[in-house]
Amino acid sequence: MSNKGENAIFESEKSFEDLMGHASPRPAPSTADTEKARTAVRAEWLAVTSKRKRQRWFVSFAAAASVLLAIAMVVSLTNVSVDSTVQVASIDKSIGSIYVLGEQSRLQATGDLASISAGQTIVTGGDSGLGLAWAGGGSLRLDADSRVTFVSATLIELETGRVYFDSMNVNTALQIQTEYGVVQHLGTQYMTAVGAESLAISVREGRVSVDGLYFDEVAEARRQLTLTGSARPQVLAIKPYGDDWAWIEAAAPLISSDGKSAYEFLHWVAREIGFEIEFDSPLVEAIARKAELSGEFDRQPRVALRQGLLAADLDYVLEIEKGVIHIVER
Repeated sequence: MSNKGENAIFESEKSFEDLMGHASPRPAPSTADTEKARTAVRAEWLAVTSKRKRQRWFVSFAAAASVLLAIAMVVSLTNVSVDSTVQVASIDKSIGSIYVLGEQSRLQATGDLASISAGQTIVTGGDSGLGLAWAGGGSLRLDADSRVTFVSATLIELETGRVYFDSMNVNTALQIQTEYGVVQHLGTQYMTAVGAESLAISVREGRVSVDGLYFDEVAEARRQLTLTGSARPQVLAIKPYGDDWAWIEAAAPLISSDGKSAYEFLHWVAREIGFEIEFDSPLVEAIARKAELSGEFDRQPRVALRQGLLAADLDYVLEIEKGVIHIVER
């Protein structure tokens, strides 16, 4: 009886094999669909690992690997593509050589690229900079020699280089994933730099939280927080202006002064260069509040400062060491 049962099972398996032999092979997924699936898995992996510490990394990786396998099976069986065309930012200003990482990790010049979509990786050359209007609000800027993957409308991955984000007092969500941890602003201006062995967050204004692999920290205004390996984070007092901040001015967004007072214009310049404003007298401040400007000025804040104050019959002195724009009557 047992032999008959074994033969019955064998025959059913043989029949199944014969049936599968007549079936046409499944079409292989296209390169584009495979890349989109990989992008979706990358976003899932970053979301999973952003709230984990090093001791739970292997569990998170296994979960992400399972997601990868599931999505790959879906793409293979149904050939359904994953939507990665969500626009996450528009380009305000492009300086020098900017590249998009294409298929097979080839760098392609951006050309007339006007916006950036989820899933794209941007690489800046040694003489480059990029200013972006973040879709959720605020200004995101990339320094030279930087590599950033735009995972979603709320998450980017900084692999190398430096980025600067100014929330412009808008309640917008943005997390910066690095190999050292996740950086998240709490309404602020700050710079994030990834080096060969460390992560440094320099806060010009507001506060920034860091969910690190070993430590969680909050960086306050005028402080630089540095994470290196498993060592305790270092906190240093810094100035909100100077050489380390100078690169962000070149990629500042274009400002239209139509309907703005010289007073408002001055505060835009001060915010961009990290200086404070000091009026020579109450009368000078009153002139600035009353004077109305028109037209567009140069993107470089310091150049725009000269242009704007000429129209308002005001002058200024940059007190570099103090970080002050001293306004006087022309």
